[in-house]
Parts: sequence; structure tokens; C-alpha cells
Amino acid sequence: MKTSHILYPFLAAFCYGMNPILAKLGLQSSNEPLLGACIGILAGVVVYAAYFFTSGQAGQLFSLPRRAGVYFGLAGLASTLAIFSLFFALEYLPAVVVAPFTSAVPLVTLVLSHLVLHESERITKADVAGTIFIVGGIALLVS
Repeated sequence: MKTSHILYPFLAAFCYGMNPILAKLGLQSSNEPLLGACIGILAGVVVYAAYFFTSGQAGQLFSLPRRAGVYFGLAGLASTLAIFSLFFALEYLPAVVVAPFTSAVPLVTLVLSHLVLHESERITKADVAGTIFIVGGIALLVS
């Protein structure tokens, strides 16, 4: 693993961290969580489409193995449901309360990795310890 690759998860964390704040600002102006989520998803689709067409990778979309397409589609549906849930949560709760709950993702990922990816990914004691610390920190924040 290159040291520069570690910047990607930090950038992802920063962007995910901005998401509830920006969504809450939008919900303060218009109390329409589904519309807000749809606009956010549509903005993402536009960015992805622009990337694929400008990078010359659009053709790969049709040569993707069917099984991979199914899994990517299911991942997209899960992400969409997560975004809808986030927007509804932000409609009723402060962003500072919602964000720690969404930070419980490592616990879900740890369990699902063990159940689904056990042949291709090995979970270490450090993975379990890190997840416990993250979830413990969340519990402290919301208590």
C-alpha cells in the first residue's frame, strides 16, 4: 500500500463529514428530505457520467461482468437507502447527533465482512479492536 493511498479514506471521511451539515442546511431552507436526497443523488450521477465520458471509460460500462453489475447495483441501492435515511434523520435530529450514528459503519462492515467476505478478507484483532474503539466513542458521544 502506497502512503499516498491513505489520503483517499481521509478525503472520503471529510466529504462524508460535510454531507450531514450541507443536508441539514438544505433541510432548514426546505423541509423536503426525499427531494433533497434525490437532488444529491442526481448531482452524483452527473459527476459520475461526466467522469466516465470525459475519461473514455464509458465503453467499459457495457463490458462489465453481469455478476459485478448486480453487486454494484445492490451497493448503489444500499447507498441510496442510506442517503434517504440520513436525510429523514436530519429532518428530526441535530446533525451532531445523526453523524455519530452513521459513523457506526465500521461495526456493520466488520460483521458483514466476516459473514460474506470470509474467503477473501481476513479480519484481524486490530480490526476488531479499532471497531470497538470507534463504536465505543460513538456511544460516549450520544450518551
